[in-house]
Amino acid sequence: MKGKAFRDITVMLVILMASMALVAPASSSSTIVSIESKSVTVGQSVTLQLMVEGADEPISSARLVLSYDPAICEVTSVEEGQFDFFESTIDKEKGELNIIGYGIEELREDFKIADIAFKAKKEGVCNLGVDILELKNSKGNPVHAKTESGSLIAEAPPSDEEGMPKSTPTITPTTTPALPSPTPPISPTPSFTPASSPSPITTTTPTPLIPSTSIAVVHIGNFSLAEGKLCNAAIIIKNIGESGISRADITLEFNPSVVKIESARGSEFDRFAWDVPSEGKLMMFAFENDAKAKREIKFVELKLRAIGRENESSELGLEVGRLKDGNNQDIPFEVENGYLWIKPSRAIPTLSVFETIAVTAWLYFFIRLRRRK
Repeated sequence: MKGKAFRDITVMLVILMASMALVAPASSSSTIVSIESKSVTVGQSVTLQLMVEGADEPISSARLVLSYDPAICEVTSVEEGQFDFFESTIDKEKGELNIIGYGIEELREDFKIADIAFKAKKEGVCNLGVDILELKNSKGNPVHAKTESGSLIAEAPPSDEEGMPKSTPTITPTTTPALPSPTPPISPTPSFTPASSPSPITTTTPTPLIPSTSIAVVHIGNFSLAEGKLCNAAIIIKNIGESGISRADITLEFNPSVVKIESARGSEFDRFAWDVPSEGKLMMFAFENDAKAKREIKFVELKLRAIGRENESSELGLEVGRLKDGNNQDIPFEVENGYLWIKPSRAIPTLSVFETIAVTAWLYFFIRLRRRK
């Protein structure tokens, strides 16, 4: 009896705890990703802010998709907000705006993701939907957030009667002919003798150590290593102009079945961050607080591992998204891509069937001769 009573009490406790878990309200996040709502006249443009509000947890990266009706409005421009690295792509046919943002320093509370300019094409209500693909902190953990959609109301332009100003009667003034004024006497014009100007003094302007019109070179080398081995691969920015360099956004693309990125560190910039948004893609961005004139600077030193098979290779392709000097002006540049080749190991060479038979026969006769002696 006691055992049965204990079992009944246990079952009741389990049922009670399960019901409490169902009744208890789910924990909700106060972080909201939203876009504002506005109205605009057809043919005109308006800018809407895409915001993060009430971020109680620090945010370092975001991937969002903003959807809209391409028949009513279109996105004409996108300006970055408070993320250090920002990238956006517009799909005009689908009516989608894809946004990626990364921050070296985590963002909290309220901050702006982007300023988005819309142009109204025809009258109607354009719903603006926000879809969060990814929202993470610096440790790579997801940050839970809600979304608030917005709308763009495209209004018809005012009619001609509404836009025309009311006519007011005009008063025609009576003109009185003016009397001719006497002609003043002509005074003789004095002649001037030009004074001899001193000969200009020629000054020699020193040639800068680094030409201001130089083209920077973003370089990564070529590497060959055995299967499973590691190597260090530095990305160098060379031939920097006299205005220095303050910012660099560079993406490395590679074959993930051949190369694996073990680490990215050793940057000579003051601040550096990186992320792997997808296989075979490494996004990096760096900032320099005091853009001094340097001939070259190490952007990053990568540790690469050869994970493919012998004789396989992968291109190390560089894509420069942004290169800014100390005056926040674009730096002209060119790219020198590299590659990684997995060389054959120094193992015993494989013999053909004929070579195997010949070696076996030679060993057989060699052993027979040794035995006869």
